[in-house]
Amino acid sequence: MDRSVDSLWSSRARAFWRDSLPYIRYMAQSGLPGVTIMLLFAGLAGYASLLHHLPESFPYTLVGVVFLTPIVCWSPLRTWLREADIVFLVPREGQMDRYLRRSFRYNGLGGAAATAIFCAIYLPLYSHGPGKLQALQLLAAVLLLKLFNITGAWRERVLVSISARRSFRLLRWIVTAIGVASLLQTDVWKAVLYILVSVLLFALLYSRLPRYRFPWLMLIAEESRTRRRYNTFFSSFTDVPSESTPVVRRRYLNWLAGFIRYRNQHAFVYLYAHTLIRTELGGIVIRLLGLGVVSGMLAAESGLFLGWGAAAICLLFVWLTGIQLSSLAQAHRHSVWRHVYPLPDQSRLSALLKVDRVASLLSTAILWLPHAILLTVQGYMAQAVVAILSSLVYVLAIRPRRLKRLFSIDPDDED
Repeated sequence: MDRSVDSLWSSRARAFWRDSLPYIRYMAQSGLPGVTIMLLFAGLAGYASLLHHLPESFPYTLVGVVFLTPIVCWSPLRTWLREADIVFLVPREGQMDRYLRRSFRYNGLGGAAATAIFCAIYLPLYSHGPGKLQALQLLAAVLLLKLFNITGAWRERVLVSISARRSFRLLRWIVTAIGVASLLQTDVWKAVLYILVSVLLFALLYSRLPRYRFPWLMLIAEESRTRRRYNTFFSSFTDVPSESTPVVRRRYLNWLAGFIRYRNQHAFVYLYAHTLIRTELGGIVIRLLGLGVVSGMLAAESGLFLGWGAAAICLLFVWLTGIQLSSLAQAHRHSVWRHVYPLPDQSRLSALLKVDRVASLLSTAILWLPHAILLTVQGYMAQAVVAILSSLVYVLAIRPRRLKRLFSIDPDDED
């Protein structure tokens, strides 16, 4: 039996994807891939239309920075490490460099491919702007920036100080955004000089700070967080036994739970509301809403497909938000305390539907707001009305049936 760290990495990676395969099948059966492909073709058609009707004042550089910076800076690292490894793998820490090389290769190749795809999507727009680089030159420069970010993200992981780690991450994003802007607009030598000076300064700063040789706890926490996100996504389609979820105090959202009356019949409403507000699910929904608002503003301001494309984008993000909120149906179903405390278990479904309805309506209002303003200003009143009406039909008529179906597969309800 091969006990090398390379074989350990391979076996853990295979085990993760083998365990995920049934949930991927459920996701495929839900129709999400088909809808995604249709939306992709619609987006490509809208992009082609935009390229043929570009205004003179179009912000080429700003769009490029907003589009490319996140994918260049985003540098995840799957290590497949678990908490028990603190005991069983620490004695082999001297061999973990080989283990990490597998992780860097696995994530680096995927990240480079995603960056190249994003860059290829932006290139037709770049060719209309003030850029001075050839397509291959821009692609090579962006991939070098990606390599710098992968290295910088690893240096951040080994830092001892949490505040230093966060500060360097923020600084890296800012420096990368400026670097992308310089590549898209300024002379080549100026952009290259800026990037080289930035890399040297970062290397100097990193070398001055205390760091771990191998950040066990940081890597284990990152891997656990990634697994929870996969479980949260898969739980939108079927029952997924999940690990314990850490609680995040979001003070800016806690006031929402204050509207729940302190009564026995509202116990599950209070529970599901705080589950949404204080877990990873809430963070996913917030980020999705932010992306939806920005996408809606761009689509509505450009009057995509005479406003109908913007209305479709509004409905798309309402639907995507609903998919994530469906994970609430899987929350607490395996908890023992439900059978211990004297609470009316039959009220769980009504509480779930109530919390989901309020959250979906708030999300719909936030997503529709830029469409309501920008489409109306351009005279696309009908499109704005269709967007909100179709979203309300989905939230009030279609979603409750889906939630009831997800809730009904709970094996504990048979007791």
